[in-house]
Amino acid sequence: MKKYLLLIGLLAAAKAGHAQSIASGTVSLTGNIGYSRSTNTNTSGASFGAIGGVITRVSYTTETTNSQFNTAVSGGYFVADNLAVGLNVGFSTSSSSQKITASSTIGPIPTVLPSLKPNNLVQAGAFVQYYNFFSEQFGVVGTLGGGYQHGKAYAYSSGITPEATSYSSNGYYASLTPGIVFFPIPKIGISASIGSLGFSHLSNDFPESAGSIPPDGYENTSNFFGANFGLNQLQFGATYYFGR
Repeated sequence: MKKYLLLIGLLAAAKAGHAQSIASGTVSLTGNIGYSRSTNTNTSGASFGAIGGVITRVSYTTETTNSQFNTAVSGGYFVADNLAVGLNVGFSTSSSSQKITASSTIGPIPTVLPSLKPNNLVQAGAFVQYYNFFSEQFGVVGTLGGGYQHGKAYAYSSGITPEATSYSSNGYYASLTPGIVFFPIPKIGISASIGSLGFSHLSNDFPESAGSIPPDGYENTSNFFGANFGLNQLQFGATYYFGR
């Protein structure tokens, strides 16, 4: 008897969850934010060199710190129950600092490269979004989006004397992002996601540096396709639903 009651209860809960919906005609306004920071330390093999006329054993340790901040704003219109289409604009900025320490028998010799300007990326596009409710307050949401992107990046050139350079990029992107959503009240949803399956294409301009001239037929493109999930991709969002 208890098994039958439990089964009836589960079916009733599932039916109640599926009965929840965001009705067609609802308008949504969403803001998202994310931040990550990581540090990587790499030690190279030892070598021998002359420091102050003294032959000494030298090893190099490189410490790189990366940080990224991103935010986005989107607006959607529900063309059917739980199904929305809309437009979004996003901005992300990332920075990197590097410290190189040469350890030798006469002590550490630190070399700190000047910090570069942050890399910036702006994206603008459209999306389709679908909600599936498990209960009155909890559900999952999938967002398929794509559009145009423009970036400005800074880097050091390779060589004995690194030189700061910059370049602009233009291209397009597409992504599929799963997430969870919680409704403390019917008009407000709090969402979270930890990455997406995506594709990105960028055409990079010739690096801008003193006296640099692009060669004839210069072309530099970058493409990415794959799944990018992890806590470093964690984003939170808040949505207000007009007319719900």
